[in-house]
Amino acid sequence: METSAITSATSPMVGARPDDPNAMSSVDFMHLLVTELQNQDPLEPMSTTEMADQLSSMTMNEQLSEMAASLDEQLRMSQSINNTAMLGLVGRDVTVAGDEVHLADGGVTGSMLNASGAGTAEVEVHDANGGIVARYNVAVDAGLNRIDWDGLGFDGEALADGEYSLSVTVNDGDGNEVAAEVLMTGSVDGLRYEQGVAVVNVFGHEYYVSDIYQVS
Repeated sequence: METSAITSATSPMVGARPDDPNAMSSVDFMHLLVTELQNQDPLEPMSTTEMADQLSSMTMNEQLSEMAASLDEQLRMSQSINNTAMLGLVGRDVTVAGDEVHLADGGVTGSMLNASGAGTAEVEVHDANGGIVARYNVAVDAGLNRIDWDGLGFDGEALADGEYSLSVTVNDGDGNEVAAEVLMTGSVDGLRYEQGVAVVNVFGHEYYVSDIYQVS
């Protein structure tokens, strides 16, 4: 009866890191150092200072590698925690740069103004065709100010549901124009990540989280 030959083979351990032919571990370094000591010229032995320098250099390189790996791990963990926290923005109202106002069932989305100084803001409300349907004034201070529209037209009647926009001019007490940026408040209805940075969707427009002025 014929029997098959028994053979043995050595295979890599599951989960083991592949060997890098260009990398030297501390074990490799010690083997090399022992080999150098065993084969050194007895008349010109290796300098102890040189040996100490080599050991010190090897130890420092290992410590730097461990520190880099630790920092990478901390960065990944921090990014993961931050991304998870950003999910909480979905469904929340945020204030971002924009002049849109949405009117629905008598409710109007909020509007704010980021003014560089105090003065009086003249606010004009435009319909989808660009026509002016309302106008009102609001006293503002430097910084963030609410300039909400009440949804009423020139005749004091509620306007039809839809999308409107605001244009704002601010003048100080001397009649000088004050620089200001119109902001809109809307619900975050979408979230995605771009190279690890959260991007939110508000009224169909995308904004980086760093562009958010306020969360309410």
